[in-house]
Amino acid sequence: MPPPRPSFLRWAESAGGMYLPDHKPPRRAAWIAYHRRILDHLFPGGEAPLPYSRVVWSCPKKSAKSTLAAALHLWFALFVTPGGEQYVLANDLEGSRNRVFEYIRRALEANPILRRGIDWRATRDALRLANGTLIRALANDVRGEAGGNQSFVTFDEAWGVVYQRGVRLATEFSPVPTRPNSTVFYTGYQGWANSTWWHTLIDEGLRGEPVPELRDLDDGDGQPACWRNGRLFVYYDHLPRMAWHTPEYLAEQRRTLPEAEYLRVWENRRTSAEDALCTAAHWDALCDPALVPLQADDPRPLVFGVDAAIQHDSTALVGCAWDAPTQSVHVVYSAIWTPEVGRPLSLWQSVGEALARLAGQCRIAAVYYDPYQLIALAERLRDQHQLPMIAFGQGAQRLQSDGHLRQLLSEGRLRHTGEPTLRQHILNAALQPSERGYRLIKGAGRIDAAVALSMAALGAARLLGGASAVGVIRNPFYSQ
Repeated sequence: MPPPRPSFLRWAESAGGMYLPDHKPPRRAAWIAYHRRILDHLFPGGEAPLPYSRVVWSCPKKSAKSTLAAALHLWFALFVTPGGEQYVLANDLEGSRNRVFEYIRRALEANPILRRGIDWRATRDALRLANGTLIRALANDVRGEAGGNQSFVTFDEAWGVVYQRGVRLATEFSPVPTRPNSTVFYTGYQGWANSTWWHTLIDEGLRGEPVPELRDLDDGDGQPACWRNGRLFVYYDHLPRMAWHTPEYLAEQRRTLPEAEYLRVWENRRTSAEDALCTAAHWDALCDPALVPLQADDPRPLVFGVDAAIQHDSTALVGCAWDAPTQSVHVVYSAIWTPEVGRPLSLWQSVGEALARLAGQCRIAAVYYDPYQLIALAERLRDQHQLPMIAFGQGAQRLQSDGHLRQLLSEGRLRHTGEPTLRQHILNAALQPSERGYRLIKGAGRIDAAVALSMAALGAARLLGGASAVGVIRNPFYSQ
């Protein structure tokens, strides 16, 4: 008969336990006192069945959730269900490979007791221990993975389950009732308004009761952080507790992020799916009285953005220059045409004539336009006035330009002349985050000039500033 299993913490902090490969040299993992009590409750030693089959671990960003998930995979493999099937899930295959699964492999390589090629072997997507345990990183494809007999599963950043295929995958990898100690461990901070599956899972636990022996552990708001509902356990915390969550770092994050995004990521709070692009105070602080608006025979090369509508919304034309010394965008021109009720706007008599006139007054490097309304106008301007008209897609390209505009504003790398109608469109705009990035949406009114600025600002940085002027706009939750 095998000896009783050690508790998770006893093993993880032992000489043969969990190693942190990011440290040079690798060192053994250790958990803060607040989390130790929770982990001892969830994953005790002995022979009795584990108390829960579903565990939700939801706390602020950079709280070592992926490290914990990787360590649990190894503890289950070595002591809870040797020879079992384990799966690492995320919102896509790269997410599964690049975080928890990669951390398992690297932690094993740093372990002085568990030897590669003898105690374990690994491929890109699978790892097998000598005791028969198989650990696999999976794509989000329920058709290819149905019917598993999983002993342990982790689902990293479960807030990203927003589409039906993700819900089906999570459902397929539920605890197996016929397998003792079959457990699913979900990690993540708060998603957006469309993260309904994740919120429903947390709310199911909160409808239960506080865990009596952990009731004194508060969530940062004076409420219990640990809840149970049958065999579901939910740890739901709002306070950044790690040593690297310094007041200085959090203050910097609060300054650079939209308020709703800061609350969602660093305080693990649910927020609406949108937030203001820019506050009035911040926009006004970016006004530069010394900035010269566009003039006749202006020597500065400019990039324009056009967002057009002929009936309900307005048509906007915004021009931007690039200032190399400050690595910033200068907004030097804006014009907005609003259709009258019952009288559609003529695109040629508005933005068309304006661009034709500007072609003889300044150096136009490019005009980015939304092809939905403006193909015929763009061809006429290209043929008759030799303007460099460039179609700007409103899908992935807009996600990049909207994210870039947000970055320029947060870093203070945009200057403008204080034109009032442009100001109003900027203040009307809201940011809607998604798993792919940020997009401008209507808040309190028309935002056409904000959209035109988004396209022109990206073009100015890219065409006039060079490749290094446009920072890579990365999805904050994925490494690719």
